[in-house]
Amino acid sequence: MDKNYITIIDNTGRNVLGLNVRETETEVDILNPVMITVQPQNGQFQVQLIPLFLAEFIAHSEETLRNFVYTYNKANIAVGKNFSIDVRITSQYDRIIEGANAVKVQATVQETKPEVIKLFED
Repeated sequence: MDKNYITIIDNTGRNVLGLNVRETETEVDILNPVMITVQPQNGQFQVQLIPLFLAEFIAHSEETLRNFVYTYNKANIAVGKNFSIDVRITSQYDRIIEGANAVKVQATVQETKPEVIKLFED
């Protein structure tokens, strides 16, 4: 199944990439949005993807892995049209999301270990 990537420029000028999970005439829901940053480096451009909301801020559970949606009002954004996103960018995006989810699963497992309570000092 092909992923439905979407790019927008939000009302603060950020370039945002994510998965388009729902779109109406007035709104678009973007799953796991990241901000695309571009910086010049040695005569070339370095591209970084930074999550708009860090997975570490979300309570640990299977339902709240890095799978959250932001709803954007189309009147306040510019939606990218008539181009495909380079596979190097989408691959980086997929690695970020998969990596964040793997870390969240490990953290959830670690949290389920029983707490050791010392009754007496050594």
